[in-house]
Formats: sequence, structure tokens, C-alpha cells
Amino acid sequence: MKNYIGISRDHSGSMRDIALAAGCDYNDNIASIKEGSAEHSIDTIVSVVKCGVGRQALVEREVINSNVTMLQPIRDGKYIADGSATPLFDSVGDLIEQLQAVPDANDPDVSFVVMVITDGGENSSKKWSGASISKKMKELRQTDRWTFSFRVPRGYKHELTRYGIPEGNILEWDQTDRGVQVASAATRSAVKDFYTARSMGVKSTDKFYADLSTVTLKEVKTALVDISKEVTVYEIDAANDGAQIRDFVNEQSVTFVKGCAFYELKKTEEVQGYKQIAIRDKTTGAVYSGFGARDLLGLPQSDNVKLAPGMHGNYEIYVQSTSINRKLTKGMGLMIWTGGAV
Repeated sequence: MKNYIGISRDHSGSMRDIALAAGCDYNDNIASIKEGSAEHSIDTIVSVVKCGVGRQALVEREVINSNVTMLQPIRDGKYIADGSATPLFDSVGDLIEQLQAVPDANDPDVSFVVMVITDGGENSSKKWSGASISKKMKELRQTDRWTFSFRVPRGYKHELTRYGIPEGNILEWDQTDRGVQVASAATRSAVKDFYTARSMGVKSTDKFYADLSTVTLKEVKTALVDISKEVTVYEIDAANDGAQIRDFVNEQSVTFVKGCAFYELKKTEEVQGYKQIAIRDKTTGAVYSGFGARDLLGLPQSDNVKLAPGMHGNYEIYVQSTSINRKLTKGMGLMIWTGGAV
């Protein structure tokens, strides 16, 4: 299992007022990657480019395919923001070119994450256009091994979604010292969650920043319906490892009806737009469901979307199964809710 991570760091002149905070943010990001790599024993190689350097607003390679353990922090006062423009697409394209050139780029057990941090939008790329970078990112994302995440100014998310970047991989932030701190904390959490998911076999995500960790119980209760008294939750033991979902339900003295069983999200799954989702509080065991579950998770109401585990704070996610022969695995939760049958 191996990760390649590419980081695009904005060095345009507009970053000057927050350069000190930006340096600390980069150091935090590197520390988070080191921690995730060490905790889960996942080999991690990092490349870093500086976006918009000097009068010519160049893209400069600072780190080329270095093991994350070798990366050094930026010293105070050494984050120079003197660029005249922001060649955002060129910086992303340069990272893609570097990462695609690695010897094991086609290894199915290798994943790639490109993290872009900027306080402005694209305004000076020469090699890559919006159309060409969008096409390239779409092509790579379809391999299910590439993740692109962007931290951008408020109001810029819509522009990036036009280029095919999932909303869950975009974080809008305020260009202040405080804004950097908040965004840095969100990135630390996202990196930690990605490594947790990666250790479970996940190779990409459309929900890099989206999670339930900041959602309060009050918000859950307001948005959803408490169905705790209508459901029974089981943990699949060794004896039922590999059992078919219909057989397991019938063995619990419940007549299996399509849609009455919900499986705990334990690996990346494509969740169809018509499937119901339930949320279970890990502390109280209370279970909630309803139309608002997708809103809390930041999911579209009707489209199919990939959803990864390990990114949901104090909640477990249960997805409705419409299959009769889905195989259960030891340690996963299975919820039976006859009221959810289709």
C-alpha cells in the first residue's frame, strides 16, 4: 500500500499578509501526513510545487518525490509571497505530470492525492486550460486511485465544480490568520480521515473535507427522524462472516423484504440516489433517518456518489441494501428496519 501526495502552495503576492500563517499551515499539513503514514504504516511520497513565483508567476518544483519522513518544515519568515499572478491550472498539471511519471504509477495498490491551497483563482496558466485540466482530472479520477482537493476563497467553490471537482473535495476559507488556522484544522482532520480510510483499502474519495464530525446531536434530531424503537442493530460475528444478507435477516425471525436491511459503511461504496441512509450515534445507539440524511453528509439527493468510511465523527453510517445476496463481513453492523422496505 502506497500513497503519492502532491501539494500546490500559493506564493502569489496576495498571500503576503498571511505568509507567516501559511508557513505554519504547510508545516501542519506535512506533520499530519507524516502522522497518518506512520500510524497506518503506509509508504508516502510527497512532491511540492510553488504556484506563482516572482514577477513571471512561475510554477517551481520545491520537492520532487521525497519520502514524507525527509520533508523539513518552513522556517518562520521563509514563506515568500511575491508572485504577480496565480497559474493554478499549471501547478496542478505539473504535479500530475510528476506523479504520472513515477515507476509504479499504474500499480493498482498505489493512490494519488493532489492538494491545492490558494487564496485566489486561476488567472495566468499558459500550458493548461480549464478544459484540458478538467479533462485530465476526470480521466484520472475515473481510475478510482486519484483524489483532487482544493482550498479556495469563499465563493470560488462553484467555479471548481464546473471543472468536475466534487463539492466534498473543496474547502472555502477566509484569507485571514484566523481563517488559515480554521482551514488548517479542517485539513488535518481530512488527512487523518483519509489515512484511516486508506488503511481499509480506500484508494480515492469524493468527500475529502465532508464529514459529520462537527454536526451536533441537535442538528441531527432537527433534520432527521428518530427510528431507534423501530430498528434492531446486529454486529456480524465470525460465524456469519460471508453470509448472504437475506439469509441472515431470515435467521433473526424476520421475513426478508427488499430494502429492510441496512449495512454499515465499512469501505468505499457507490451509493445510489434512491437508497435510504441512516445515521447511528455511537454513544447512545440512537438511530436516525430521513430525507435530510443526505444533506447532513453533503450528498446530492438523487445522484449516485462514492462514500468512504472513517469520516463521520461520532456517527456510523448505514446504507440501505436492495440486494438479496450481499455478503456480510465480520465486524460490520447490520440494521434491520422493516419500515424502510421498498
